[in-house]
Amino acid sequence: MKKIVIKKSKLQQIIFIFLSFLLANCSSEDSNTPQSTFAVQLEASSNNIAVDEPFTVNLSANEEITEAWISKNNFATGSYVDFNFGTNYNYYFNFDDIGPHTISVRARNKDNVTIEKSINVNVVRGNAIKINGIQVVTFNGINTVFDPEYPASNPESLADVVFGLSKPLIGLPYENVYTFKPWYRSEVLQNQGNLTWNCSSANLYLKPELSLYFGLADADGPNVGQDLTYSAGDYVEIGFLNYLATKPTTITYTFPAANLEFKVFVEWPN
Repeated sequence: MKKIVIKKSKLQQIIFIFLSFLLANCSSEDSNTPQSTFAVQLEASSNNIAVDEPFTVNLSANEEITEAWISKNNFATGSYVDFNFGTNYNYYFNFDDIGPHTISVRARNKDNVTIEKSINVNVVRGNAIKINGIQVVTFNGINTVFDPEYPASNPESLADVVFGLSKPLIGLPYENVYTFKPWYRSEVLQNQGNLTWNCSSANLYLKPELSLYFGLADADGPNVGQDLTYSAGDYVEIGFLNYLATKPTTITYTFPAANLEFKVFVEWPN
């Protein structure tokens, strides 16, 4: 059989023609693929928001949105919507910490084209108060045995006291509804300590028109404790609205039925 020999230059020409044919086909296929015109916009009702003030972020598109994801932390965690809601939708937010925030949305159309958009808002203090500390004056069972494995003469028998605060926040961005959420948990003061906590570095800002839930407990371990407010919900409700005119820096709350008294140290805005 006669051996066919292709010279190197001829081989290069064949390869070049073959590659050119492939590229031509790809270009032809790409030119026949319709380009998506799906476009999405985000607009905040305000870009400068006071602490705890509600605001909206409007999501709009030139086509029907079939799915959308919403996030306040670059989708480290996020919420998901899996229903059709047309071309226009409002999300509801509020923030309780001062500074810049980014809200991101990923929207998808019926052709599974997904577009991500982000918008920046800045949170300022406004008329928010700052809670700098808490001091418990008395609670039911103070200075008595909470840990019976120790004798009453041993300080280890005293309560290991911790307090917590819950505040109203917008629970879901899909509805303008406030729900109380855990906001701050103090360190545990072993054997009662001095029953005084300095919270000034925690940046606990609160719109004074809002109320707080205050809980107090004897901590017996992680997520285990005995309620010291002796109330049905394991908390008592406190407010600041009545002090807007006088602006005291120390406010005392007393609940005689629970033998509970504590002070809140407050910084008012200038």
